[in-house]
Amino acid sequence: MQLLYDPNPSMRAERPAVPRRRVGRSLGAGLLAAASLAVTACGSSGSPTILNTEKIERAIEHSSLAQRGIHAQVSCPSGVHQKRGFVFSCTAVVKGGSTRFVVTELDGSGHVHYEAR
Repeated sequence: MQLLYDPNPSMRAERPAVPRRRVGRSLGAGLLAAASLAVTACGSSGSPTILNTEKIERAIEHSSLAQRGIHAQVSCPSGVHQKRGFVFSCTAVVKGGSTRFVVTELDGSGHVHYEAR
């Protein structure tokens, strides 16, 4: 899946443009999330940097609500180290079911891409 580039972001709302994709009956007409997100790290300079997965949870919840009008409760693992290429899963739960989101760390600075699967 390709993230879309906006050559003039100041003229648009601050929501990323993303293609729509159908995912699971449990989320009504489906749920889409493919976005790039910069998250703030926490931890000291002497230890491995931990990814702020709570911020990723809120971003997925926001995507669900903004794109599909669906309120979801999202859960991601804690203690994930920031490391380029690392992949992990989060789960969005709604009445009647759940959807898994695959999160890929794009760099060691907290930028991620997430996608419903």
